[in-house]
Amino acid sequence: MKKIIGFFYQDKVLLIALIAALISVLFVPINRGYIDYINIEVLVVIFSLMLAVQGMTDQRLFSMIAVKMVKHLKDVRVIALVMIMASFLLGMLLTNDAVLLTLIPFMLFVLAKINRTRESIIIVILMTIAANLGSALTPMGDPQNIYLYTNFNLDFWEFIKNTSVITITGFFLLLLTVFLVFKQDLVEPIVEDVKIKDYRLAIYFIMFLVAILTVLGVIPAWISLIIVVVLGLIFGKEHFKKVDYQLLLTFVMFFIFTGNMSQIGLLKNFFQSFLNNEHRVFFMGILVSQVMSNVPATILLSKFVPLEFMFNLLQGVNIGAMGSIIGSFASLITFKFVTKLYPERFKEYLIKYTIICLIYMSVIIGVIYLLK
Repeated sequence: MKKIIGFFYQDKVLLIALIAALISVLFVPINRGYIDYINIEVLVVIFSLMLAVQGMTDQRLFSMIAVKMVKHLKDVRVIALVMIMASFLLGMLLTNDAVLLTLIPFMLFVLAKINRTRESIIIVILMTIAANLGSALTPMGDPQNIYLYTNFNLDFWEFIKNTSVITITGFFLLLLTVFLVFKQDLVEPIVEDVKIKDYRLAIYFIMFLVAILTVLGVIPAWISLIIVVVLGLIFGKEHFKKVDYQLLLTFVMFFIFTGNMSQIGLLKNFFQSFLNNEHRVFFMGILVSQVMSNVPATILLSKFVPLEFMFNLLQGVNIGAMGSIIGSFASLITFKFVTKLYPERFKEYLIKYTIICLIYMSVIIGVIYLLK
């Protein structure tokens, strides 16, 4: 029993989701309709991506890429730019939390090697923002994108068209920030090398590809699950232990909570009457993300947003990943790293993170409205 309590208690987001789901049950008693709340395809895709990424991480793929990118570099500004852009670009292909879980520890290792830990806070902040901005572009970039794309059958190119303004504007903001913040200080280059472990990397690539094809609707979710589980059990059963089951359960809890909320007539009428134009949907996505993170905000608001405004919600929740520290699950991951390694610098992190995010959000929102 203690293990079960500890499992829920150690992840505060999951704990909040569980409490919210239990409270919602008081208003809508458990019935067969609960099964329809759960989006199995979303859970399968996220599980498959996590398992594949764990395998590729164990094979040292991302560490090898990162080392090759910074190897022999002698300039702090260039090292910062390379690590931030790696976070930005990988975010387009992997979920943003997977990118940060992989790259942040390596980046901290690099800075320790070159005796520049004083820059660690600002680089972690920019890598976090970069992962959120990069992952905003693609359907597989982060959980809320996976959910919206698969649940509402959004057109791929229309999806990219609406998210590209966020990612492209963010790219130039990141470049400008790097050149304003970091100096061209010379450091000793890193000469260590990292090599791939063995042939199993190809297997994990196949698992990753299967997950992507499921997002794109090419492979049904149940077939994807069978392929990924079978390959995982044969070639890397140890990685099942490293899957973030708390995140998956968080999704289930929020599916139940939002499903029940959508059944309460008073709330349903309020949200449906309020979310009746693109501007309200857009800003509601941003604001709700600040208080309950953008993944649950997406699941909740999507229950009431008309399909014609779904791309406005998509833009809102991706911008909402910035702002408060709970704007996205990925932001919480990096915050945990900082508070663990530099507990005395958590206030510095929060202040700098919030200021930079507010500036970025203001600029991106301005660009979106200028283009309209």
